[in-house]
Amino acid sequence: PALFIKADLSRASFVDVALDDVAIENANMRRLSVSDADLSGATFTNVRADAATSDDASLQRARIINASLSGAVFDDCDLSQATLSNIDLRGARITDVDLSGVVIEDANITGLVIDGVLIEDLLHARTTEKKR
Repeated sequence: PALFIKADLSRASFVDVALDDVAIENANMRRLSVSDADLSGATFTNVRADAATSDDASLQRARIINASLSGAVFDDCDLSQATLSNIDLRGARITDVDLSGVVIEDANITGLVIDGVLIEDLLHARTTEKKR
């Protein structure tokens, strides 16, 4: 599998590529654009991917650790079985994304929007439902 260490991938585009099991560490990925790509099983560690966009991409089983995805956009992607740990998702937008089995821990989710609904509203609705 490919390995990128300390790479500057800011404003780069990954279009119609197969980079399954790729490992990207200590990289600048701000404004990275990913489209029609297979990144299944990828590992992203210590990355800055603020304002990155991902459209029609597979990130199944991906591990995203110690990362900033503030303002990132995920549209029509597969994040099933992914693990996102110690992650900044402030203001990110997730639309039409498969989140089945995803684990998100130690995350800043302020302003995160999933399918047009602010995460704070989703959490409030869940809390209200549990009290019934």
